[in-house]
Amino acid sequence: MKQLALLLLITSLNLYSQDTKRCTDVKEFTNGTYIGCLDYESNADGFGTLTYTNGDVYQGNWSRNYFNGFGIMNFGNGDSYTGNWVKNSMEGAGKMQYANQGYYNGNFKNNMFHGTGEQKIIFSGQYQRLKGEFRNDEFYEGTKEAFFENGDQSTRNYIGGAITETAYLSSKFKKSTKGSHYSNAKLKTGLQVYTQNNIITESKFKNGTSVSKTSNIENYYVIDDIIGEDQSISIPLESEENDDTMYVYLGFQTKTPIQPVRFVFDTGAEMFSIGYKLFENLKEKGLVYEDLNITVTSVGVRGEPLDNQLIKIKELTIGTYKVRNVIAAVKTLESANSSLLGIQFLKKFKEVQWSLNSNKLLFFKE
Repeated sequence: MKQLALLLLITSLNLYSQDTKRCTDVKEFTNGTYIGCLDYESNADGFGTLTYTNGDVYQGNWSRNYFNGFGIMNFGNGDSYTGNWVKNSMEGAGKMQYANQGYYNGNFKNNMFHGTGEQKIIFSGQYQRLKGEFRNDEFYEGTKEAFFENGDQSTRNYIGGAITETAYLSSKFKKSTKGSHYSNAKLKTGLQVYTQNNIITESKFKNGTSVSKTSNIENYYVIDDIIGEDQSISIPLESEENDDTMYVYLGFQTKTPIQPVRFVFDTGAEMFSIGYKLFENLKEKGLVYEDLNITVTSVGVRGEPLDNQLIKIKELTIGTYKVRNVIAAVKTLESANSSLLGIQFLKKFKEVQWSLNSNKLLFFKE
């Protein structure tokens, strides 16, 4: 584009150079008056200016009454075209400058954007910038960006006239899509990634409908995350006398080894949560984990809201299984010290069965 702009500048300077032959012959057209050079048949030929009755003005090169070669058309509405012409048609390299500061800088054919180019379109509250290949005035291949007054930005990538990827970035969230899209940029079939407050949600679409959804704040079954030779293991549920509470023991990977820790098996709990004091102790012992920098709210036993810090534990053990990449919620209130083995932990396995009669849990790797 810089080379094209430089070419237009050099050509426009040549247009007005002292070497350009100037003539003062006059020819009347039905739509305006021409002043310039005429050939022996009184055709506009060479350099000249046509002033239209509607206020448009063309100044440039002519060939037998046609705009031909380099020329400038200033339109009465404030728009202008600077570039090459072929028989009155904008064709070749040129720039269309609009009165509102929008523009198209690139290649033309038959008065249409055609070939490589860059376009800036200005709307109320936003402007768009398109870079790539145009065909018959339509954007065909490249990148289309939009910049909004509130600071938001969007990007669409085109291949073969179709949208292949989109991205939207704001101060509150960001969203990207990849796959096939409808003409309005809505995802038809492919993957959408939505990020807000560090929560990343991935949705798979088919024919415009979401068919699956995952996020980085939940546990999912990934066979490679379960290390162990057994296809299934049986874990006893412990309880205390005169107490219906059931417990399961988990081991944690820490730099200083610790004994397995007791968790309450709570079928009514969604989260796999770690109490405040236990987490402080695990950190002190060198727990290997990743802070996801995400805070979620849960409801305590008394109905009060409780904040939880989400972490990803590199590895823990249950029975003979080592389980990797486990999402856990850590209570941030110092007095919140219950640790619960909820549904979110069970989702790391292919299947989990609770045997009421034998009071045990069966975990299936495959």
